[in-house]
Amino acid sequence: MRSVRMILLLSLSAYVVLAQREQIAHDGQQESLASLGTPAGDNVPPNGPVLTFEGPCEQLRKGARKSTCKSVVTRAEIDSVINLVEPNASPAARRQFAVNYARLVAASEAAKRRHLETDPAVAKQMLIQQKLVSMQVLANTFYHQIEAEASNVPNSEIEKYYSGHQADFERGEVRRLVVPKQVSTAGTLPLDASNLKTKAEELRTRAAAGEDFDKLQHAAYEDLGIKSTISTTKLSMARRTSLPVGENTVFDLDPGQVTQVLDTPNAFVILKLETKKMLSPEEAAPEIVPFLQRERAKQVIRNATDSGKAQFDLQYFGLLSAPELFPPPQVTGLAGERGMQSDFAQRAAPRRLVLPRRHQLAGSPSPPR
Repeated sequence: MRSVRMILLLSLSAYVVLAQREQIAHDGQQESLASLGTPAGDNVPPNGPVLTFEGPCEQLRKGARKSTCKSVVTRAEIDSVINLVEPNASPAARRQFAVNYARLVAASEAAKRRHLETDPAVAKQMLIQQKLVSMQVLANTFYHQIEAEASNVPNSEIEKYYSGHQADFERGEVRRLVVPKQVSTAGTLPLDASNLKTKAEELRTRAAAGEDFDKLQHAAYEDLGIKSTISTTKLSMARRTSLPVGENTVFDLDPGQVTQVLDTPNAFVILKLETKKMLSPEEAAPEIVPFLQRERAKQVIRNATDSGKAQFDLQYFGLLSAPELFPPPQVTGLAGERGMQSDFAQRAAPRRLVLPRRHQLAGSPSPPR
């Protein structure tokens, strides 16, 4: 819908730039009297005319008597356009948009009297823009339906995912003791890997005996002459999925137990699991539902598009590989709650050659954390 909105806004803006040059002072005097969006304006019935434009009719055959023709714009017509392109516009913005729309109607009627639509260049431009609008309406409707279908995740799917990934929903208090491998020291002790590993093993033994991790961390830095700032050893509300690979094995322990010395690329690490709790299905649902919605959206798109294939001329597009033809919608709630305003236009905009808009493409979804 944003692409349709962009076309209409660009059309209105292009005309307004020309029309406002001589109307700024006049409009400043008239805007205070405008009633659109005010209680007085609300009294105008939907089919009531809000603009009546009179002008000469199309050129008649030679000798025919000239006559006057009318073009009438109703409140319903203007409101329907505003509700489509700027549904949340303020009263002031709606008023200005209505004025611009009225000017556009008047200019287009004047253009018709000159038969400008028969100009081949104009006719081609109209055809292209009509095609773009048609494609965008259909594409947004398609993605709107995908979002609606994907948003309705049955409770049975949530429960099934929770049961199959319970380890991902463990959380607890973890202590982390670190002996960095690359440090600046104030002492003379050579900090080669073997010395550091020996120190780490010593700290691990003391940690397993119950000594305080913060005190052990300070002692390690003092003994090794490390000048770096000492960070806290406590990791609050840690999750298996939030810890680096290798370190997440701390959740395989029972509370109170300490890992062996872990040899990571940058440090020797010792962890202690102090507490462990499993999130309830109700607590985990806000993480599970968005993930399942994205997965369902991808599957619905695959089912809807499997019969179609596309081949890209990579040289023309300047790409090394074919782009994703159907980016998954960003499902954040029931699509019906947002009307027809799918975010497909924003996601797809950088991939189009026309009507670019800012965009954040949703990447491949990762499991809930």
